[in-house]
Amino acid sequence: MNDTFSTILNKHESDDKRQADTEKLFLAAIKNEFANSEEIFDAVEQSNLSVRDFLAGRVKEFPVLPIRQSDNFYIKKHTESQMPYFHSHTFYELIYVHRGKCVQRFNDGTELLLTAGGCLLVFPSCVHKIEKCNSSDIILKFVIPANIFDSTGGRIIENCVGRSKILFENVTESAEFAILKLLQEQSSKNKYNNLLIQSYLTIIFAELADTNKTDIAIETKLDEYFGENIKMASLADFAAKQNYNSDYIGRLIKNKTGKSFSELFAAYRIARAKQLLVESNLTIENIAYEIGYSNTSGFYKQFFSVVGIKPNEYRNLLK
Repeated sequence: MNDTFSTILNKHESDDKRQADTEKLFLAAIKNEFANSEEIFDAVEQSNLSVRDFLAGRVKEFPVLPIRQSDNFYIKKHTESQMPYFHSHTFYELIYVHRGKCVQRFNDGTELLLTAGGCLLVFPSCVHKIEKCNSSDIILKFVIPANIFDSTGGRIIENCVGRSKILFENVTESAEFAILKLLQEQSSKNKYNNLLIQSYLTIIFAELADTNKTDIAIETKLDEYFGENIKMASLADFAAKQNYNSDYIGRLIKNKTGKSFSELFAAYRIARAKQLLVESNLTIENIAYEIGYSNTSGFYKQFFSVVGIKPNEYRNLLK
């Protein structure tokens, strides 16, 4: 990140620290940021608990669930001053991990680890908390009022009804660019600020929606690609056909399947070889050629390492 972004993030850190250390600013923030602030203060008066103790993570349970509110769009870094506490909100929250990791916990006892490039869309109905971050983490939180979400993400993201959250594991380069531009745009005084916010959010949600479709279909697309290119499949060629770069597709495949492109390709070749051994009368040499091996010895070694017996033994066993 360049100095401009570093300056913005450092300001977020210093602003939050000043607010956390100053009682007057801290209480004012509670009053402004929570839709049920009066209920929260009433609960504090009737108990030995304090709002500060709860919001600092020193109290496991609080009589009132804090509900954060905002009528305005903004992006904030998840700063070191912010402590974990369960809450919900009246807006949509998009959480993006640019660097490091982010642990999300939910009131049903589940948790979710976001790593670099991961994004989580949290709906107003969701009760969650974000664990304290480290100094090396860069976690950005988008506060998106319902009317802005409806005109951007709501028009693009499918199956929103009844959802509490949606995970996007691999943000594309285009989405990342829009995220960082939006962070920068927020601090400018451009008269077209609102229009730019809407435009960048639309781009981000369009990229995220496309990523989800790619995630869901990746194994099917790989099978189709391997079938059509069994003699010369490559990660670079597959990535180009999906209109992504090789590094992104490589990470996506590994995250979704637990295996690399080359491992999946090798497994596909052996599965095809097993089918041909049983269903055809092709020689071992011809089968090796059909699945893209330039020499029979390489095929023999690969088949034995995966299946545990030689190709001709497999044929005799099952045919």
